[in-house]
Amino acid sequence: MLIAGCASPPDYSLMEPEPAFRHLQRQMERENYQAAVDGLQFFTLTYSGSSLVDSAQFLLGEAHYGLKEFILAGDSFAEVYRRYPRSPLAPEAMFREGECYYRLSPRFDLDQEMTGRAMEALQSFIDYYPDRRDLVRQAQEMIDACRIKLAQKEHMAGIGYLKTRDYVAAALYFRGVVERYYDTDWAAESAFRLGEALVADGKSDDGAEAYRQFIVKYPDHQMVAKAREALARIKDSER
Repeated sequence: MLIAGCASPPDYSLMEPEPAFRHLQRQMERENYQAAVDGLQFFTLTYSGSSLVDSAQFLLGEAHYGLKEFILAGDSFAEVYRRYPRSPLAPEAMFREGECYYRLSPRFDLDQEMTGRAMEALQSFIDYYPDRRDLVRQAQEMIDACRIKLAQKEHMAGIGYLKTRDYVAAALYFRGVVERYYDTDWAAESAFRLGEALVADGKSDDGAEAYRQFIVKYPDHQMVAKAREALARIKDSER
């Protein structure tokens, strides 16, 4: 007789796949995640031909997630759709993989590798399973949050270069925000700062064009008056 939560785990090698899986499900329900990880790793390796192996692999991802081992959780979820692409759990596994990397996405001023991995996985989920509207909405919200973070990172890099008078680099970063993250709140100020960087770099014509485009795109922005003043100064300097 199995007693869930006992000190010694059962000998899974002596159990049939279905009772072993049910026992591991109970471990998850009781949040005994480490015991579940140990058992599920054995299960997925030993019962690879079982009809429950895709569910066990998915549950392994959930167990790692419960332990906040998000890299391992993401890898486990990815194994579900890679090894069992026809599994009914494949769509949610792909979504959960992206969610794991999203949980690892750090604040904007740190390395954004995990942010990129989250966006890639979540976008793949949307592309493969557009009919899963409940999860698609959540995936898109996470992608949008990632884009805002990346836009802020590039915008602040541009500000940094502007302060050190590296106007070429500043313009490069501001243009990147304007072109790649045009739908974020950082795009407007980057569009204004692009004009500022170009003028400071001696490219008055390009700077004037950047200011004009900023005014057209963001006519209600608080920096529009400053953009008009900058355009007037450029015009005066040409006389």
